[in-house]
Amino acid sequence: MKNRTRLFAALLSIVAIAACFGIYSKEGVEAATRPQEPEKSAATSQQSAVNMSPQAASAEPESLYGPSFAFLAWNLFLQITSPTSSGAPTFETWTEQCELSPDMVGCPSTVSAAATKAGGNGKVRMLHGSAMVRARKVAGSDCDAMTTTSIAGYPPPSNLTSSAMFCEEVFLSPVEADFVKRDLTTLVSQQAYGKERGGTINFPGTGTNDTRLDLDSLEVKVDWVPATSYNPTFACPDPTNSLYTETINGTCYALAAIHITSKVMPRWLWATFEPNNNVTNPNRCDPKLYGACFDPWGTTSSQPYGKGQKAQQSQELRQAMAQANVNPALSNYFLTGVQTEFVDNYGKPIQLGNSFVEFNQGVPPGKSSCMTCHQYAHFDGKQPPQGVPENNFGRPPHGWPSIGYACNQNQNGNCMPEVPNSTTQDFSWMLGLMPYSDAVAKPPTDKSQ
Repeated sequence: MKNRTRLFAALLSIVAIAACFGIYSKEGVEAATRPQEPEKSAATSQQSAVNMSPQAASAEPESLYGPSFAFLAWNLFLQITSPTSSGAPTFETWTEQCELSPDMVGCPSTVSAAATKAGGNGKVRMLHGSAMVRARKVAGSDCDAMTTTSIAGYPPPSNLTSSAMFCEEVFLSPVEADFVKRDLTTLVSQQAYGKERGGTINFPGTGTNDTRLDLDSLEVKVDWVPATSYNPTFACPDPTNSLYTETINGTCYALAAIHITSKVMPRWLWATFEPNNNVTNPNRCDPKLYGACFDPWGTTSSQPYGKGQKAQQSQELRQAMAQANVNPALSNYFLTGVQTEFVDNYGKPIQLGNSFVEFNQGVPPGKSSCMTCHQYAHFDGKQPPQGVPENNFGRPPHGWPSIGYACNQNQNGNCMPEVPNSTTQDFSWMLGLMPYSDAVAKPPTDKSQ
């Protein structure tokens, strides 16, 4: 508990510093996924940021970046992975999205969950597939087949078995879970909520009128891959400590990817992590896929590095991990990158993608941007077929870009599609998985029988 308290204090410290320099305003949010060209007139104020920053002694060139978003991402990582009294990572004690509504699209059926619970001595995890690839659901499972063919010429990993599959969990911080449970568990209730607020939903956090709460809104998406997906493969537990593994519902899984999204910024902060492991993540950091890796705080590298290039963890990160008492295997997980803006200082679209998550969702090489994709999240007011997400789910509208600004007319700003009676969902595709209404989620029983 003391470790988590100290980490939270450090997190608030950098948030406060960043706020002083205005980086949480919509005009001032900067990208931290590649080196930026500083404005000459800002040199003095940026040097002041170096002197005030609690991580100024790190390897990051603070004169270029100001307060480090990589530092903030790692603090979030340590918050969610620090062990609880039971030994489980903190995020596993939070609400999984399927617990918000059993009728969410893609969640395990009531029968499936009951069977798993019975076989697990009453303890059950809500492993499910990705809503992006619902058509690839594996027979007899709630999870999805992995991508085993090339995407736009980029080949899949060579060690996949014919039965390769992966599972997903999405956890919400207590603040975010409470917020969603109050008014947003159906598309109709989301529309009613947004109608009173100019057609907009804003999660608790920076840039809203809500009082700042503990950690604000925070989502953690994890992808698990069973040992049967690879040849050669891994074991539970991993004797090399290069993979974090768990036996879940009786099956050996490795943690192949971690996405963290936090409303510490008006348009959220997006960070993704992968293990440095050639069994599960052989294409990590490949510039030919979704871009090189860049972590100027957690590694000793001040520049992006590519596939096969070795990056050493910084002394600051090693000390922070020891202080947080995280599982030793997590020390082999690296920050792929952080995204806080759509384009860089040169107007070039920013990419951020996870070699495991995005590839298994069918995202083409060079076309992954967390912010751009999620910017399109909105409910158009139309009832989708039962068991299907909202109409525009998980992708840009036809003819709209997947990286850079979400606009099909120019790249000078976002110009979202004009849809009458639509409700913007604050970058949350999760909301688009909710049932249309309570009546649809729970059809009335036939009283004549």
